[in-house]
Amino acid sequence: MKDAFVKIRISDIDKSRLMEFAGQSSKSASEIVRSALDETMRGNIAGDKRRKDIATLRRSTNLMLEAFAEKPIDVQKIKEIAAQVRQDALRVLA
Repeated sequence: MKDAFVKIRISDIDKSRLMEFAGQSSKSASEIVRSALDETMRGNIAGDKRRKDIATLRRSTNLMLEAFAEKPIDVQKIKEIAAQVRQDALRVLA
């Protein structure tokens, strides 16, 4: 039973965005906020996975740049790194 209230302050723009999103998803604003709260409390912070995936892609890309700077160039190493860059990029683009 939902009988407790929480009062929060948000900008008019954020309220409009929340109400529009709620309408598009056929949910109430309260359902959207409760869902976001539940996800955040479970450690699923919005955008966190994407930020981690981008950081991983940057690291693998930097490894490739370092491999190209080595003399002589190790072609097999570059192929392995390129495969990793491809996997990391697909995660970011998914």
